[in-house]
Amino acid sequence: MERPINKMRYYLKDEVVSHNKKDDCWVIIHRNIYDLTPMLKDRFDNWNRTLDYLVAHAGKDLTHFFHENGEPRTEISPSTGRPRVLFPPILEVAISEFCKTPGEMWSQDPFYHIGTVTKRARLIRIVNTLTAQTQYMTVCNEDSIYDIQQKYKQRYNHHAGSYEWRKFSNGGKSCSILNLNGTLDENGLTDDEDSNVELPPPSIWLYYTDDITIA
Repeated sequence: MERPINKMRYYLKDEVVSHNKKDDCWVIIHRNIYDLTPMLKDRFDNWNRTLDYLVAHAGKDLTHFFHENGEPRTEISPSTGRPRVLFPPILEVAISEFCKTPGEMWSQDPFYHIGTVTKRARLIRIVNTLTAQTQYMTVCNEDSIYDIQQKYKQRYNHHAGSYEWRKFSNGGKSCSILNLNGTLDENGLTDDEDSNVELPPPSIWLYYTDDITIA
């Protein structure tokens, strides 16, 4: 069964690190994130020590083993004088045609490519005006407000969609609804990256709409 086509997502490195098991294996190559879980599950009945070596690197950055185009780096073998790959697991493939793109190495296979590591992590503050709770979250700079809403919903509040997501501007005198399709910067929620003084993280204010149908 083919994996559904999803919008390419951005991830924090900390999110990738947790996918470090035989049945949940992600790796990073030049900021590109690959989910190799389908290939490994397909090989459960045809396992070998090279796959154990791959699992030992699950959740890690393998950039130093690969060129920017995903091709594996090689070295000359001192015993044979012939080139060999620096990372042998790149030679492993899924057996089932449903778990790969035929003719592609997994480091260049779009089937496994699920996203990209963010260029910059952002700390934000989310204030729930109904419960008076404040939650600090680290998100990707490229995330839209909708992406952040979904992460907040998954981690903290299942009814996050039942709130209006707002910001204050003009020294707190003006309150407006955020554009869910825009990023933090596009919504004017900037931080202190280019400031000479330390500023508090940008704040998002949640106002309950009493409509659980959109949660």
